[in-house]
Amino acid sequence: MPRYTFECTQCSTRFERTLKLGDNPTHPCPSCKEEAPRLFDGTAFGFGFAAGGSAPANSGVHDQDYPTADKIVGRSAESRWATYRERDKVKRQVREVGGSPALERLDGEGYTEYAAMGQPQRDARAKLVDLAVAVERGSQVKPTQ
Repeated sequence: MPRYTFECTQCSTRFERTLKLGDNPTHPCPSCKEEAPRLFDGTAFGFGFAAGGSAPANSGVHDQDYPTADKIVGRSAESRWATYRERDKVKRQVREVGGSPALERLDGEGYTEYAAMGQPQRDARAKLVDLAVAVERGSQVKPTQ
């Protein structure tokens, strides 16, 4: 059952009552027995109001009250996906030219490049994968030279 807050206009007594859900515009004051009007203190689910019942401290809509960094800088989801598609296009071209499905990522200051992995790099990566699988399974792994 909801908890309602009332404030008497005669004696200024503020009190709370737990009443059945519904229209409860007034309730008898415990001090002077006059009908006290219900206050709307803004404790409803999802909405936070500033003290005194003035303008809301937030709108109650998560998307508006807690914007992501992308919204702050003005990027949209579509521009983000365009960046991913452009990066995938570059990766496909590097794979075709290099003749290898495996890529090396070369990060520089403010940029990223990709290069096709040669056979020695692919062999080293395969050994690392085998080692990680063996460690995960709890096998005894002997370091190799």
